[in-house]
Amino acid sequence: MTRAWIVGLVAALLVAVALAVAALVLLSPGDDTLVLDLDSGDCFDVPADIADATIAEVDTIDCTKPHEAEVFATGELNPDRDQPYPADEQQLFARVDRQCAAVLADRPDLVERFGVLPVVADEQSWNSYRGRYVCVAIPYGGGTTERSLGL
Repeated sequence: MTRAWIVGLVAALLVAVALAVAALVLLSPGDDTLVLDLDSGDCFDVPADIADATIAEVDTIDCTKPHEAEVFATGELNPDRDQPYPADEQQLFARVDRQCAAVLADRPDLVERFGVLPVVADEQSWNSYRGRYVCVAIPYGGGTTERSLGL
């Protein structure tokens, strides 16, 4: 793959994600796992309603079985609960995207095969989740993988 093609694909993915991410962390009751409660190494399938930007919960899957997404890192942007929700969501997601990408910086084999979906607490859950973010790897072009990223 050429570098320009990869950069273009990543840019297109980021635009699509930016449109969908604001609602990715809507908190609602149910039996599934809330996206913000996922930890590194949790695998799941991307819900069919991602285009509607309504992802709140997912069913986790054993990473040795076919799956569409894996959490490879998490963090908190507001650990002391003393910072207001950022006014500029684009900057917020860009910051988290950089932090997620930094985790994969030494793994070019993964960077070539997976796109990064940064998931961030929304304004309603910002304080209760301490500004938590979740870094999700999704295979380029869709599809599934049958093993853990091993990060």
